[in-house]
Amino acid sequence: MSRTLKRPMFRRGGSTNNGIMTGIVDRTKKENGDFVTNVGKRTDVLAPEFETILDKYTPKTRLPIGQLGLNLASGKFAGDGFLQNLVGSLQDPYAQFTKADDAREAAVRTGAAKLALGQAMKEAQPSKTVLKNRRTAIVNIKANPEKFPDGATEANIIKETARLNKLDEAGKDPSMKRLISRREELYLATYGDGSKARNHASFDFNVAPEISQAGKVPKGRIKLKDGVYDIKRKTPGVYIDVDNGKVIEITPELEAIELPEFTALL
Repeated sequence: MSRTLKRPMFRRGGSTNNGIMTGIVDRTKKENGDFVTNVGKRTDVLAPEFETILDKYTPKTRLPIGQLGLNLASGKFAGDGFLQNLVGSLQDPYAQFTKADDAREAAVRTGAAKLALGQAMKEAQPSKTVLKNRRTAIVNIKANPEKFPDGATEANIIKETARLNKLDEAGKDPSMKRLISRREELYLATYGDGSKARNHASFDFNVAPEISQAGKVPKGRIKLKDGVYDIKRKTPGVYIDVDNGKVIEITPELEAIELPEFTALL
């Protein structure tokens, strides 16, 4: 054997989870321990739900009426009288029906069990992103001994991994700026004017939540008519004057007043 393969890094036995592998634990067999228990419990919950869905959309078994009619027409059991003829004619079709219906039910149960088990296994597996972030967390900890003076302890790894997971989640969520931009595009088709569209979109996302938090009810658009706000068919609440970029409240006394503190949020 060459000297290369006799070096310590190629020797068998013992744990290899040291050095750059610190914090990476050995894989355990999935058929043992809590994994199987958790998967089994989740499968028990999901299986009836999938079975209900499959039973609803799987075609129902039909009684082979054609075979019954053929038996009656052929007089296969006529020698025993009418009642005996009818009963005898039903035997074969009903046997076929029972066999087909049993097969249908078995297929529904089996399909539901497979779907439930697959979903339970999927839910029990840690995502690739989480595993990647754990590895990244270990690298970050080792690269920042000032921030992590006690090294790659499990507590530090969990904390840093959680931080990386939150960053990923924040990156996937649409930003408020993007949401307003999309809503603005919708209103642009209505108003045909960029400033009006922006005012209404900003009202929806920047102002309406604050209005609700203040105990008021956000409404829709309100217009000036001959220098006075048109409150016909309007109920008390807070409206947006998209033409002038103002937030207007219709009071319970049906008076239209501007709310400058909310106008400033547009």
